[in-house]
Amino acid sequence: MRNVKIALAILVVGVSLALGIHNATLYAPDHGFDGAGHVYYIQYLAKHRAMPLPDKWETHQAPLYYVVGAILMTVGGSFKYAQYFNTFVLWLMIAMVGLGLKRVFKSTNQILLGMFALAALPMLNIFPAMVTNELFGTFWSISAAVAIVFLLTAKTNKQIVFYSLWIGMSLALGALTKISIITILPTIFVGYLIYLVRFPKKRSFLILAGIGTIIIFASAAIPILIRGAQSKGPSNVVQTVSGIKQASRDIFFYTRLDWIFKVDMYNTQYYSMLGGAWNSFWSDGHNAITPFVTFHKKALILWLLGFILLPISVYGLVRMWKHHKQSALVVYSVGSSMLAMYVLYNMMSNHYSAVRLTYEMPIVLAYAFGIAGAAEKRKMQIILLILLSIQFITLVSFYWILPWWHVTK
Repeated sequence: MRNVKIALAILVVGVSLALGIHNATLYAPDHGFDGAGHVYYIQYLAKHRAMPLPDKWETHQAPLYYVVGAILMTVGGSFKYAQYFNTFVLWLMIAMVGLGLKRVFKSTNQILLGMFALAALPMLNIFPAMVTNELFGTFWSISAAVAIVFLLTAKTNKQIVFYSLWIGMSLALGALTKISIITILPTIFVGYLIYLVRFPKKRSFLILAGIGTIIIFASAAIPILIRGAQSKGPSNVVQTVSGIKQASRDIFFYTRLDWIFKVDMYNTQYYSMLGGAWNSFWSDGHNAITPFVTFHKKALILWLLGFILLPISVYGLVRMWKHHKQSALVVYSVGSSMLAMYVLYNMMSNHYSAVRLTYEMPIVLAYAFGIAGAAEKRKMQIILLILLSIQFITLVSFYWILPWWHVTK
């Protein structure tokens, strides 16, 4: 049985990597979420060996992703090597989630199913082909959250220091990748607070470790914030971006569910926050990769699976509270922080891109833990394996870019 699990895991990883590399090979780098700006940033670094001024599209962004891309482009001799990077970042992220799952759950089946849930998740699989810092930024947020899960089990001062350094470095490298790392800060605060309540005798040492974490993070984040504030170009984080302006949405936008009965798999980002989140999480409803088809059977399968998998994940999160209360609070914090930021972003902006849940992507951590938490019993493990296999096979078939698709031009 162990050999079967290993074989299946290798198969999933291999197919996923093949999908990502194939798609990146065919995908035109200027496509994607502001692709041209990301491409310019990497090419500028590779050519000039210096940071561009923050006065062009996307050049206000933190540099780490672009530095890595420029190195890969230079060493590989082709821009495609910069595109391949996100395929491997996806699996770094899944492995990091697996590390967190292993700290909480003892069952190998639960851990593997939680990881499989991410490998089969549509929202994550649109990014490996693209030139964007979203996936790399999400990796560091998840790394910080997983480090907090480890901190909760720390018994010695040495462990507290080690896990705090892990948290601080994840936050710092996250800030050097994408300043949206700040959305994970409530989770960090919750984790330290839980530990403080559980082990009051270590209060002084924990506070010192927490201050050290803040200093590490601030040393990276402050220069990035200053750079972004100094931008006078179209990418200034304070200015309007591509038509984004102060939102004036009615309450119906936040609550309407008519997209379900209309089976709207593509247009909900224009009129429904919930529908836009659903389509970005469970299918390629925003046509980031796949061509627009009014009614696509594969898109429908992915879209419908969400109505089964989401309740199962929520059930698993509830079960976590019964067996792993401290870790559950951390996971809940990730989910609630991302949802709160999602609503806030939509209140601040009425641009259709605000409705993509991809900007709050660390929420996938909560989803994976929920799936793992639900998979306690053998019967549920079999059900989840079947559902996730259907999702994975459909996703690979649906997302496999063909040469005539618009994203290749």
